[in-house]
Amino acid sequence: METKSNSLLKNTLLYSIGNLASKGLSFILVFFTTFYLSREDVGVFDLFLTTISLLTPIVTLQLTDAVLRWLIENNQFENKARVLTTSSLILLISIFIATLIVLIFQNFYPFLFYKELLLLLGFQSFFLLFQQFQRAIADNKGYVLSSVFYTFLYVFLAILFLVFYDKKIEGLLYSNIIAAFFSTVFIVFRNKVLGYIHSKYYSFQVAKELLFYSIPLVPNSLSWWAISSANRYLIVLFLGVASNGIFAIAFKFPTIVLLLVNVFYLAWQEKAIENYNRDDKDDYYSSIFKKYIKYLFVISINLLCINQLFLTYFVDITFYDSWRYTSVLLLAILFNALSGFYGTIYLGAKKTKSIFLSSLISGIIVLLLSYFLIPVLELLGASIAIFFGYFFLFLYRFFETKKYIKITFPFFLFFVLFSIFMILSVLMYLELPYGIFWLPLVSLVISCFIMKTDLKIFCNKYWRNKNKTSIG
Repeated sequence: METKSNSLLKNTLLYSIGNLASKGLSFILVFFTTFYLSREDVGVFDLFLTTISLLTPIVTLQLTDAVLRWLIENNQFENKARVLTTSSLILLISIFIATLIVLIFQNFYPFLFYKELLLLLGFQSFFLLFQQFQRAIADNKGYVLSSVFYTFLYVFLAILFLVFYDKKIEGLLYSNIIAAFFSTVFIVFRNKVLGYIHSKYYSFQVAKELLFYSIPLVPNSLSWWAISSANRYLIVLFLGVASNGIFAIAFKFPTIVLLLVNVFYLAWQEKAIENYNRDDKDDYYSSIFKKYIKYLFVISINLLCINQLFLTYFVDITFYDSWRYTSVLLLAILFNALSGFYGTIYLGAKKTKSIFLSSLISGIIVLLLSYFLIPVLELLGASIAIFFGYFFLFLYRFFETKKYIKITFPFFLFFVLFSIFMILSVLMYLELPYGIFWLPLVSLVISCFIMKTDLKIFCNKYWRNKNKTSIG
């Protein structure tokens, strides 16, 4: 188990470097844009990205997940060529069909930025597919490099368009499109992708197998979209695009947790699949899960307490009120992360239909609650709806996955950490004198106490290694 844990840690650290450099920079850019875009502009841009997140799984047919799953088990050249050629052809046909549908729709119901939407959708779909190919062939460094390259190019161009050319929303869209195109080209040359793609490698049987696995994941992704993003349209409908701009900023801070979770998930997804058939899988999953919960709460507690301070100095004053929805959204994202861990069990068992069903029900819950709560509680209602959607998703998967793997849930640890989070949330809402300054310090002290065992192990290893170096 030690070897497996070390391997997971190594992959997590590698993905951390890439994701924190790329997604972190992109995250900072969002707050930077508040000084150049109005609430309405931020709301419109967020709605565009929400639409992209809706269409991407439909167009890609979630072949990205299928490519990773099929190539992890068989990494021979013939198999890589068959899988990549077949999935690329299917994706190309899917993009062509999507383009025709959007153009027909545009003819009857014109909407802004449809050309940009099609370009970004096409380039981003192939970028995501080829990135999964990088992971599948164990080119994790290449995966990290392509992510960093994408983000640095996007951020550089976005700042250029916003600051020097005053392009606003159009500048952000073109920056994303150009970054997606050149990042895809980067992967093609680095991994000699074209060497794997040829008509002779196309396999109808492989296409059937890939689609049989991936298509149930499409409605699952749509359900995830419904849980986290669909209520943006209801916010616009009931409250207007300016309110959606506020909510977009409110949601960005909790997504730091998702950013860090995705780093872990990228590494854990591979390990979960590889170790699913091991005899000690119950113990292995349980040990990782316990640490996972602890780290999740530590991250969430610190983000909760630093939120107001950050918004005070790094975001335009017109977006400051977004802090009021942070604690509910952070809690929602935390349950999202927990349910995501259980979701990897389905991938290992190849039970993707169960992923779909759980996500579908959760998505419906969010939409229904959003419809009734947003007109009454406004943005707080939208936040509460998302929380209950993710909470139900966690409960469903917690009980349903027991038939595959029996994870020992650390109830005592969970409720202690949950209580700490709630107490700090109340203190934040009371807006006590100078609270924005001392609450972050309180959260830091609490975090050190929670992580004292891990910190002690880390310090012991550090001093041991330092002593060995000194002796050598």
